[in-house]
Amino acid sequence: MFWFLLFLAVVAIWTLVLALLAKRLWGKTKALTRELVAAQSKLDAAQSTAGSGQTRQDEHAPA
Repeated sequence: MFWFLLFLAVVAIWTLVLALLAKRLWGKTKALTRELVAAQSKLDAAQSTAGSGQTRQDEHAPA
């Protein structure tokens, strides 16, 4: 009976450790996703402002 309770205690501790690691990884993943979305929106905004002053090459080509 003692060994079974010790086994359950070890399993509970490992489950707790894995849950804490998963929670930390989830938080880092969410933060990284937010940073990537912000960087993508900044890149899109920069490309749209840079592209607004440019003209397309085929607009001035003879027909």
